[in-house]
Amino acid sequence: MNRIDRLSAILIMLQSSVMIKPKLISERFGIGIRTVYRDIKALEEAGVPIAGDSRIGYSLVDGFKLPPLMFTQEEAFAFLAAERLVDKFTDEGLRKSYKSGVEKIRAVMRMTQKKTMATIDQRIGHLDFHSSFQQSSEDRLQLLLDNVSKREKIEIDYTSHGKIEGTKRIIDPIGIFFSMANWYLIAFCNTKNDYRTFKVNRIGNIKPTGYSINKEHPSLDSFLKELKDRTDLQKVIIEISTSDLPIIDESKYYQGLVSEETSGDRVKLHFMTFSLNQLGRWYLSYMDVAKIVYPEKLKLFVADIIRQHLAY
Repeated sequence: MNRIDRLSAILIMLQSSVMIKPKLISERFGIGIRTVYRDIKALEEAGVPIAGDSRIGYSLVDGFKLPPLMFTQEEAFAFLAAERLVDKFTDEGLRKSYKSGVEKIRAVMRMTQKKTMATIDQRIGHLDFHSSFQQSSEDRLQLLLDNVSKREKIEIDYTSHGKIEGTKRIIDPIGIFFSMANWYLIAFCNTKNDYRTFKVNRIGNIKPTGYSINKEHPSLDSFLKELKDRTDLQKVIIEISTSDLPIIDESKYYQGLVSEETSGDRVKLHFMTFSLNQLGRWYLSYMDVAKIVYPEKLKLFVADIIRQHLAY
């Protein structure tokens, strides 16, 4: 990236954030801290009003606005691809908001870019399958994010796994994350007086309480790191011939597929899974063309299911 492009990109960073630390700019563009200082000075000399310093970070002076920026073709394509994912994996509220945002992006494009976008829009799709949000008109994600930003307590109806009736909880929402085709909420549960992870599609009514969150909670990143460290992920290897590989559909990605290793006419599928039992039941659909290489425990589990079935 040449310096002119880098200066433009730094300007965009300043416009889109409250405060930018020099270290963040350094890491983003792979440049030294002194180069960051020179670039900031160059922007100031060009008439851009920048507040702050190297210690607290930089920001644009309040009230300063830049004219609409033109997007590159690659950036426009990325927005279209992301729109398909938002449409499939979020609720009605976020879908509407994202579509509204994309329409504003289209509004500042040149006519040639709009025509290109219209053409590519028809070439990006997704295969329909059941999604917990697809048939829902509720705005659960939108409501949760709204209360996270406001730092307000909410009351939820939550049905735990294996339970028929839900319970009411007063919680301090901390943040949401996406994993294994599902959205989760991390929150401090005032009912249990402890931190909990809630599966969003098991949350029923969401009712704002109007009470502010006074307790200081750890950041979402710290919870995710702890969750990753303590999660007992288990390694699984399944082998299949290259000719039979197309038989295994896209569901393999939802079982925790991390890599495929090809050797001659054989392919080893490497998984990291939360549940050997769940992956074992998935494997039964393909046991005529695939074999379990590792672990032995999974082989025994599958064999036991087969024995029980034959005993009926």
